[in-house]
Order: sequence, then structure tokens, then C-alpha cells
Amino acid sequence: MAELADAGVSRPELVENYRDFEPPAGFRSLVEDLLKSVPPKYLVGLNTIVLTNREALTHDQRRERVWSRNRKIRLAEARGAYYRATRTSPASITLYVDNILASHVPTWITKVPFLRYCDLDTVLFHEIGHHIHAVHVRVYEGKENIAEDWSRTLRRRFFRTHYWYALPLLYPLALAIILAERIMTAAKRRVR
Repeated sequence: MAELADAGVSRPELVENYRDFEPPAGFRSLVEDLLKSVPPKYLVGLNTIVLTNREALTHDQRRERVWSRNRKIRLAEARGAYYRATRTSPASITLYVDNILASHVPTWITKVPFLRYCDLDTVLFHEIGHHIHAVHVRVYEGKENIAEDWSRTLRRRFFRTHYWYALPLLYPLALAIILAERIMTAAKRRVR
């Protein structure tokens, strides 16, 4: 952290805003761990990351719709949202913790060190990917595709730095998972 202060680069502020909801113990520290792995130059311009739940949304916000791939969904159903900087407000990311946990697999997974970042890393890095695309690296290929590419890149970086000791064991497993995903994608295409 001292080297960040020396470089004049600051991390986004983490704000928790829950209503009638208690996040799992250590959820904030998981987000902080993930943020530490993102190169500071990509977080420049990102002011806050808000951790909230759908009950904390106002009536108008619950009805608001946001783009998700090729369709609009209600903000209350989203797992995260990126808000670009405007003249009056800096860029921010909102993570809907209850929606992230609802899509999460069984609770025992949060006890396994390697798997506890499972859905959170996908959502957080996807939204940071939107920020990188909007502010730092403009690519005209489709916003969601670029955000997904950055999400994969940042996820790989996180696991390489955080679980470097497990890479020799996990490399064959990762190859098997990638192969299985490709087979599933090809099977879905054939069904259509």
C-alpha cells in the first residue's frame, strides 16, 4: 500500500450500504483481496465500489433497467453495475451482494480458499472491465465482450498472484475445464 501512496495512485473507496441484510463475514475482505490484484493504473478514475443489496434500492432504482448482453434487465436483478464518470459524478461500481450470493453455489464453497472468490471475482472484474474499456483502453468490439475479456485477464492475474503455489496442480484441471466448456458450447450450438 505504501508504494501506491508514493505513486500518487489511490484505490477506489469501498462503501457498504445494506438495508435489512447482513453480508457473510469477510465479504468485504474478499473484495479488497480481489482489488489488490488489479494494476493500479486501471483503477485510476474509479472513485467508489458500493456493496449493497436490492432492498437498499429506491423504488425508481428497482424499476430502472440496464443492458445485459443483448437485452435489458431490471437493476434489482443485476449482480453488478458500472456507472461511467460524468461532469458531476466520478465513475463507480455497484455490486449487489444478495444477487451475487443467490447465484452462488452451496455455502460450503465459501470455506474452500480457492473457490471462495468464485462468483464475486467474475462480477467485480467484469465491472472493472467496463471501466477499463470506458476510460483506459478503447476497443470497438462490443462492450460486453470487452468486459468479459478483461474479466478473464484480471481473474487469471489474481489467481496467479494469490495462489501461485497451486498452479502446477491446477494447470491440468484448468485445461480440462476449458475443454469441457468448449464441448458444452459446441453442443449448445448444435441443439439450436
